[in-house]
Amino acid sequence: MERWKKVIISLLLILVMTFSGIVLNTFVFNPEYVKADEIIGKGEVNADVTGLRIRTSTSTSDSSNIITVVNGGFGFDIYDKVYTSDTYYWYKIGFDYDGSYTYGYISGEFVHEVIVYEDDTDFEEYLEKQQFPESYKEGLRNLHARYPKWVFVADHIGKDWNEVVENENAIGRSLIHESSISSWKSIEEGCYDWDSDRWIVFDSGGWVQASSELVQYALDARNFLNETNIFMFERLSYNSNLHTQSGISNVIRGTFMSDSGHDLSYNGTRYTYASGLLKAGQESGVSPYHLASRIIQEQGSSGYGGSISGTISGYEGYYNYYNQGAFAANGQGAVVNGLIYAKRYDEETLRPWNSRMLSIIGGAKIIGKNYINRGQDTIYYEKFDMVSPYWHQYMTNILAARSESVSASRAYSDEIKENTALVFTIPVYENMPESACLIPEGDGSPNNLLKNLEIEGYTLTPSFSKYTTEYTLVVENDVDTIQIWADALGDVDSIEGLGQKDLAVGDNVFDIDVNAGNGTTRTYTITVARKEKDNPPSPSKPISFTSDYTFDKDAHTVSGIALGSTIQDVVEAVHIEGDAVLKVYDKNDIEKTSGIIGTGDVLKIVSDDGIFDQFTAILYGDVNGDGEIDLLDMAELKSSMLGWIDLSDIYLKAADVNRKDGVDLIDMAVIKWHILGMEAIVQ
Repeated sequence: MERWKKVIISLLLILVMTFSGIVLNTFVFNPEYVKADEIIGKGEVNADVTGLRIRTSTSTSDSSNIITVVNGGFGFDIYDKVYTSDTYYWYKIGFDYDGSYTYGYISGEFVHEVIVYEDDTDFEEYLEKQQFPESYKEGLRNLHARYPKWVFVADHIGKDWNEVVENENAIGRSLIHESSISSWKSIEEGCYDWDSDRWIVFDSGGWVQASSELVQYALDARNFLNETNIFMFERLSYNSNLHTQSGISNVIRGTFMSDSGHDLSYNGTRYTYASGLLKAGQESGVSPYHLASRIIQEQGSSGYGGSISGTISGYEGYYNYYNQGAFAANGQGAVVNGLIYAKRYDEETLRPWNSRMLSIIGGAKIIGKNYINRGQDTIYYEKFDMVSPYWHQYMTNILAARSESVSASRAYSDEIKENTALVFTIPVYENMPESACLIPEGDGSPNNLLKNLEIEGYTLTPSFSKYTTEYTLVVENDVDTIQIWADALGDVDSIEGLGQKDLAVGDNVFDIDVNAGNGTTRTYTITVARKEKDNPPSPSKPISFTSDYTFDKDAHTVSGIALGSTIQDVVEAVHIEGDAVLKVYDKNDIEKTSGIIGTGDVLKIVSDDGIFDQFTAILYGDVNGDGEIDLLDMAELKSSMLGWIDLSDIYLKAADVNRKDGVDLIDMAVIKWHILGMEAIVQ
């Protein structure tokens, strides 16, 4: 009675507003849409769902009642369940929207109630017994709270995570469609054409190599421990107690198999897709739910696949529902090769498949024999072969298991899910990352290569190559500016570091940063050495200098400087006679007025007439030129001895701390003794 009062009051309000000239909004009036007093639970949109509408009413025929659109993982409060004529009930929900708490309705078909896990000693002991890593447990606890009868089996494969990732990254083994975002696609050698800014297609229809990051996401079982994707781990053997024709109807609902009109006759009986797939499951020993989801995966929900059209020229009346043998080879496309396979005679697999049911049942027998019954008995293991291992994989689509799990999850009603001990075999690898590998999200072109790079009027060394990033150039002293030009190979976001550059005497380092559309940067470096003045004029007055340091006028080096000496210490230690001063410059010819001196710094005696003389400092043991002797110098010396880096002459001299027969292990030992305080290096 109370409800009808609200309805009558609402109708009267509408009449009053209409006759008074007030314009109503276009939302459908719904007597159920009233503010609830009590939250009865929490809900969440299923992980695989995108674009789910929240409405002001349960009507789906009126687009004006849409409040907003949400995706998988969106959470909300539940106030009530509303039953309509639809197959699924609706939830009356509350949620935060545009800064305020809002009420609406959402279809129960695409959401689930969140049940909070309460401490379950028996389940925790079971997880420990199965030796599930900690990073698996949160997802499994949430599933157990919702479906306490489900059984989760930890499959400790005994394979190293990095080994599996490396093998699944083999070119052509893990593919993704070229229309995907760029971070899903590999740019490794042989996978991406930098010149054309396009990915290389490995299978007809535009399938390219998946990126390593996407492969790791797809391999990591922890990403799929939710009530939808968990079905990629469901055991796929036929079970007459679980697999029903109505369950198959749920899987194929909304696809071409729900109402196709196709002739599905077999041995005198005419089947529907639901009954025909059940027959195929019985004869092959394979879950008919899996067979149905496999056909959807291969032929599309609309059945657009040429493999089942029956009209391909030269192969009219032949069908290949599971695309077995369908791969591009020998100058033929995947569809034709699949139909060649379908046309061959093989009694065991019912070939030739010159009827739809022969293909559905015969192909199911192949799946049973070659996959399910050899240990690849989950959707996950059909994709990721851990038996052979690696080469015997049913599909190359790296996300096939994820998408097929969505179809598989639809097969069971909520009642069956809640009351059946479904078994899920979940892989665990050795040396896995501590947390789940996230799906990559970046997009935009990865092309950060240059088509050309030049300094106007000069030739770089080495000659330009798009993959070479280090260049040098030597110019005369009278050249004090240069102009750097470059063009990108592809469509880049920006190039930084171009234009006119001023040159100091000595080495000038210029970085050219090429910023790709996907946010990555490649840096090209040009080092321009500007020469000293040739034959500087003689000073108008004689100049000489004295010091306790050792000046080698032939090699133009200076040694004997104590470690930790400041610039001021050095200036005061050199006594100059004549009209000149001592200045200290770093290796890039930038004057130093403070700090300590190190190997590679240059002492210049400068008069009004120019540079009278200059000497490069050597501090024995200071191999990296920072003025100190520490582990960094040992690492620099070790890298040089192993051939990893090339030390320039002055730093090699600094590394020869015992001044005997060049650099060797004895020098490394002496540096180590110095660091440990056992024996100081004499300068």
